[in-house]
Amino acid sequence: MTVRSMSRIRTSLRAIAEITRRVIGAPDYERYAAHMRQRHPGERLLTREEFARLLLEEKYSKPGGRCC
Repeated sequence: MTVRSMSRIRTSLRAIAEITRRVIGAPDYERYAAHMRQRHPGERLLTREEFARLLLEEKYSKPGGRCC
């Protein structure tokens, strides 16, 4: 396998992983960080742990949310 084909495979796998995370609603820290750097350069970035905790708090703090 050539280096070029390996690079294409890696790129494809990253795209598939990103799509999968979006479909299942998994947090995407890299996307968050890129957005913050581009749109809000003066603000502090949350750490990965803070980001994950915030998303969990938002998910489970909604009134009337389903338990199952």
